[in-house]
Amino acid sequence: MNFRWTSIAAAGCLAMAAPVGAQDIELPDVIAWSAYDTGSAGHAHSIAIGNMMRSRYGTTIRVLPGRNDVSRMTPLKNGTVDYCLCGIASYFAGEGVFLFAAPEWGPQPIRAVLQAVGDYGLGVAVAADAGIETVADLKGKRVGRAVSSPAIDVNMEGLLAFADLTWDDVEAVEFSGYVNSLKGILEDRVDAAFALTTTTVNYQIESSPRGLKWLETPAEDTEAWARYTGVTPFVTPHMVSVGPAIDPASPLPMALYPYPILVTEAAQDTTEVRNIVAALDAGFDDFKDAAPGANAYEIDRQILNWVMPWSDGSVAYFKEKGLWTAEAQENQDRLVDRQKVLIDSWESFVDGAPDDEEAFAESWMKVRAEALESAGHEVFFR
Repeated sequence: MNFRWTSIAAAGCLAMAAPVGAQDIELPDVIAWSAYDTGSAGHAHSIAIGNMMRSRYGTTIRVLPGRNDVSRMTPLKNGTVDYCLCGIASYFAGEGVFLFAAPEWGPQPIRAVLQAVGDYGLGVAVAADAGIETVADLKGKRVGRAVSSPAIDVNMEGLLAFADLTWDDVEAVEFSGYVNSLKGILEDRVDAAFALTTTTVNYQIESSPRGLKWLETPAEDTEAWARYTGVTPFVTPHMVSVGPAIDPASPLPMALYPYPILVTEAAQDTTEVRNIVAALDAGFDDFKDAAPGANAYEIDRQILNWVMPWSDGSVAYFKEKGLWTAEAQENQDRLVDRQKVLIDSWESFVDGAPDDEEAFAESWMKVRAEALESAGHEVFFR
């Protein structure tokens, strides 16, 4: 795999001294991370953060753009970079599922460094002319399915579960990817599809003759949310105020997961991680408005009780800030144990595993489920 680097530095800042207050945050001269490709939100965030890090601390962020989940995660796995500004695939890598249920992967020792928890949301985008008012109304309707993207597919599956539905209850229409499934609404090939509220195509749907509507998933419907998170454990309730067909003054009850997520591996130096988080917190005002959605990295927005264990360095900083709680520590301990169970079961499995790729993944998923259940953990993915 060929990699191309982008070095990010603020113009004119090469000779700028670190400001008062920055001296107690020691950082490497260069920090390397992989991220989404040029033109993406993740890459724009990297530029904004990189400019701040250079001007305040003299540190250069070297970004390795990747076009897909594997090309972003591979440099972290092989040590080319120490961090990845990734999407939800980083969680799947930690779980050893979907693309990562393969011989060259397996569960990875992924740890969260900092999350971007924005004002956008995720849910079901529907054509306003389809007569669909609730998730339950999707029964018998045409629903887009992005067969080449497990992350998208499982999100829609979870939303169907919110209304106690499955793919068997709808007319699934297959598309090659996420954006194409949304374009299916424009083309009147489907009535609904999973979407992030800020995806560009949504604005086209809103202005089209079909119009756009979002289906609500209110947090107070606890039974529905239990079904939802039983399929997609990484989502949380969220009041969404950003996106087409959404009035910022009247946010909609929908869902969210952090995106992007700055991640590293468990063995990464604790002090370095702590100082990176401290630097992002101290320099937040310098980059929060420099790219759309960059304000999502605010330290007070972090979802401490999530599905991915935190880096010890992040935990150290959260404790300094008085954010860390007994509940967060209990969740952290459980997730660290889960990660150990997964990695140990993989190491026991992989040497005698089937050679056939499909048989390998099927066997691993069974072994994985048995190991998690034996250790008292939820399986989620089978």
